[in-house]
Amino acid sequence: MPDNPIVGKSGNRTRSLKILEYLSEIQEDIAEIEFLSVADWGEWQHENIQLFYKKFPKFKLYSFNRKIPKKKFIKRLLLYKIPNLLSSIFLAPEIDITNIYFRWEVKKYLRKAKHDIIIGSYSSWAKLFIDLKHNPYLILDTHDFITAQKKKYKNHIGKLFQSELDIIRKYDEIWTLSIEEKYIYEQFTESKIFYVPMSFELKELQNNHTHTYDIVYVASENPHNIESIHWFLHYVLPKINKNYTVHIFGKICETITVDYPNVVKHGIVDDLDEVYQYTRITICPMLSGTGVKIKVLESLSNNLPVVTTIRGVDGLMNKTNNGCWVAENADQFADMINQLMENNTDYNKSRIEANEYFTINHSIEKEKELYLSVPFRAK
Repeated sequence: MPDNPIVGKSGNRTRSLKILEYLSEIQEDIAEIEFLSVADWGEWQHENIQLFYKKFPKFKLYSFNRKIPKKKFIKRLLLYKIPNLLSSIFLAPEIDITNIYFRWEVKKYLRKAKHDIIIGSYSSWAKLFIDLKHNPYLILDTHDFITAQKKKYKNHIGKLFQSELDIIRKYDEIWTLSIEEKYIYEQFTESKIFYVPMSFELKELQNNHTHTYDIVYVASENPHNIESIHWFLHYVLPKINKNYTVHIFGKICETITVDYPNVVKHGIVDDLDEVYQYTRITICPMLSGTGVKIKVLESLSNNLPVVTTIRGVDGLMNKTNNGCWVAENADQFADMINQLMENNTDYNKSRIEANEYFTINHSIEKEKELYLSVPFRAK
């Protein structure tokens, strides 16, 4: 996993952290567990490394540099700069974001370590683990359908998709967060495909739900979220009842440089559970992006209605009667917010639907069972 799963609250970190937590439960049955990451990509400063070891004291942590240090000028030029330049000029865009030097460094280590099972994150990093001579059991946790993230390369979509398939076909087992991605991979690969939806502890459904926060939005600062929140602030916010306040949490706050009426920017907080506990509704105004939105799942696990767009329900098993209100435009988005804030009958019905959907489709027990059975499937 390229990122440090201990730092931050993004969906990819949450996913990886849960996998590590499950593996730690069966650590006594596994000879050794190692976590490999990217030193010059993730947040691996000394204090963050200490946080990792504090949570997983028996794991081994290794990080590799994706780039060659500038002081090694010749090596950097020959093995990093020139190959990357030639690739950008003569090769069509592909999903792989590794490079010759990085793959060589990682595979050199893997050949010595000879792991029995390797779980890789993202198909864009998956070349690091293929074609190893000792033939480990390979699992790819896709996180997302990477080809769909490359829409700007309209003339190369076919080649991008082919490059993604060529990589994932090398893996014995594929995990997807999204039901749509499971369908795609099943059509084009012979690997074992497992739909592994994110699960959280489902909070008890209270009859009398009181709130401190009217409308809550939680997000990191990725480009999709940035575009989405500025659309919401520009087109939706003016149409919302002025008596309601929008509370924004996460690093996305750093990208909002203008002060808006009835908007409070909280930034990063230590405990989102406490925020959700006192929230009326949440929003997910996604205009682009692929895969399941973790912020939507977190809201549903707290029995909170979510006002979103069609992109906000991507990957969910059910698109309706699940606690999500799906708007087609800014006017409808604002109307749905106002209705949920003012109509307790609709509001309570949505809370019940969120609870029922999450109970059926996002069981922690089922998720844990799949992860913990990995050693047995690999034999």
